[in-house]
Amino acid sequence: MERDIVLFYYYSSPPVPGVCFLGLLNDIAYRNMFLLPCPGNKIHFEFPMFEDHSYNSICNRLGVREFIKKPSNHEKYIIFRIENRNVIGFYRVLRAYYQETKMFNNNGFVWGIEADPYLITKRAVKYDGPRLRQGYQASWRGKEWAKLLDSLLDEIQNHRNITEVYRSETIRLVELFKDSPRMKEWEERCLLCEKQSECPIYRRFVGYNEEHPNANMFYVLNRIYNSNVYSRNYLSGIPRIYLR
Repeated sequence: MERDIVLFYYYSSPPVPGVCFLGLLNDIAYRNMFLLPCPGNKIHFEFPMFEDHSYNSICNRLGVREFIKKPSNHEKYIIFRIENRNVIGFYRVLRAYYQETKMFNNNGFVWGIEADPYLITKRAVKYDGPRLRQGYQASWRGKEWAKLLDSLLDEIQNHRNITEVYRSETIRLVELFKDSPRMKEWEERCLLCEKQSECPIYRRFVGYNEEHPNANMFYVLNRIYNSNVYSRNYLSGIPRIYLR
């Protein structure tokens, strides 16, 4: 069967020292869960939704809507890439949906997909095509793109599928961020850590606290994950209306 494929970028978290309280795994491309600044003064921190392997238009409105609305009987895939041309896997689209809400500046609708995922370690496959920024490309934009993305999709499947690790690690960290006592424990451990100078998350948190003397980034992170800024808290209560 022929395939429609899009290549989406997402902002991932930088590596941290191995002694970190969080116990992050080096081979996993965690999304930007620590709210580190991204280009354009934006903070993209919750997509792809590894929690349930969905993806929606809050962060990538034009790309998701074009992909969903494209009339096709082909199989549909989203390939994910991060910095340094690393490719970390794909979502095979099972079904598309929308949710009615005026939140998130999406003209009354959030468009989304549910997927069958195939995720791999972050250094296993490299994107070797034309230089791209943080936008997206699609297989229907020319034969060269179709050939390149088709090849990437096949290459990904030559590596071990570690999807469950992505899901469990994401859920573990979100639960930690929502837990005030554990966040306090993390803060205390972080402030005493001997690897502070090597840790980008520590440097970011210290810089934020210096810029906002009356704030604390550990507290801010805890509040965000317990609020509707983490959109999953809000959208989980709204029915998904599935497209035929």
